[in-house]
Amino acid sequence: MKKALIITDVQEDFLANSDYMYPLCQKYLDEHGSEYDLVILTHWKHEENQDRNTLLLHFEGAVVAEKSQYSAITPEVLDILKQNGIIMVHIAGLDAEAAVMATMYSLLDNGYKVQLLERLVSSFFTRGWESTTIMRHILGDENVLIVGGGRVWL
Repeated sequence: MKKALIITDVQEDFLANSDYMYPLCQKYLDEHGSEYDLVILTHWKHEENQDRNTLLLHFEGAVVAEKSQYSAITPEVLDILKQNGIIMVHIAGLDAEAAVMATMYSLLDNGYKVQLLERLVSSFFTRGWESTTIMRHILGDENVLIVGGGRVWL
């Protein structure tokens, strides 16, 4: 089964109280990125960052998808998933109650199998626990993976 990883919006202008997410997500990419058939990193472009690249993550061969909506599943990203024959998508990133959850719903609506990398999801507004609980209810316990995470010294 072809598998993709989508990490939403780990960018300097969104970290705030979630600054620990950058090193955790980067470490996961460094250690596990090659296990995926496709890696997509999203960068939310908004009025304050239109002329700047604020994306913090990097992975050789990753697709960087700019977006101006909550969901990472833009028409372009949907085409990339289809062109690569992706069936399963792992999702992680910021913001749990917005971009991550919207991406989950969009993927499900488009027929993809979805698994959440729970320890690699955080919330700008400290609503991560509630959001993860909702996603766990929608996806089922077996599709919420306890991977990533660990200690971070900044």
